Amino acid sequence: MILVTGATGNVGSQIVNQLLAQGHKVRVFTRDAARVAQLKQVELAPGDFTQPDTFAKAVTGVDAVFMMNGALDGQLFRQLMSIVKDAGSPRVVFLSSLFANDPDLRIGQLHKDKEEALRGSGLPYAIVRAGGFMSNAYQWIGTIKAEGAVYNAMGDGTTNSTDPEDIAAVAVHALTAPVLTETVFEVTGPALLTAAQKVSILEKYVGKPIRTIDVAPEKAVEGLKANGIPAHVAAALGQSFEAIRAGRVTQLTDTVQSVTGRPPRTFEQWAQEHAARFA
Repeated sequence: MILVTGATGNVGSQIVNQLLAQGHKVRVFTRDAARVAQLKQVELAPGDFTQPDTFAKAVTGVDAVFMMNGALDGQLFRQLMSIVKDAGSPRVVFLSSLFANDPDLRIGQLHKDKEEALRGSGLPYAIVRAGGFMSNAYQWIGTIKAEGAVYNAMGDGTTNSTDPEDIAAVAVHALTAPVLTETVFEVTGPALLTAAQKVSILEKYVGKPIRTIDVAPEKAVEGLKANGIPAHVAAALGQSFEAIRAGRVTQLTDTVQSVTGRPPRTFEQWAQEHAARFA
């Protein structure tokens, strides 16, 4: 049995689907059972991280646990890892960020802190450090539909856009490999792309012109807060936008190829498959 947290997210939902396709038993830890009601083959474990007793029930009897970073603070994350250890020390796979390589950035430190907590837990573990999700483009849906525009806080900086399907495939390997030979998997897509390049690809499949409008990172932060993102998270994201603008994201890896035996999926493949959501 494998416990998946964040099962309704872009990566977590792919992990559930891939595990089921491989014949694994899956338990989903969720605050809202209605949101995963369509997953008929999974076992539901209702609960919330802020109620650790519900998490303790969820990890009972599992062989591995997939953990998202989410909004968990470091102290709560350590408490949860202690609960996992008390449950028999199943393997933990933690979805981190490539920004953890740059802990001077707040978003990097948020992930790095949890990585260190996991390393110090005594649990068998693997860390999946992912590049920017291709699905982050969903944040553009509203303005593409309303204005035919994307507001870009990253300037001409590039990101190593990564398909959630590929991130999930590496995480599934880390969750299920009989012997885990690596503890850190750094996952990227096949190319470094600017926001404007992604918009140019996307508009081919959406079927209408889309403008890219440059905005300052601080303005983007205000927009995030207006949309309900906590101020400290919005500030951390704003700092990452500035890092991307400055050209600090340059890493590409062959992890997807080495783990799955196939090349990582391109943004063009992703855009073609998901364009209907932007139309």
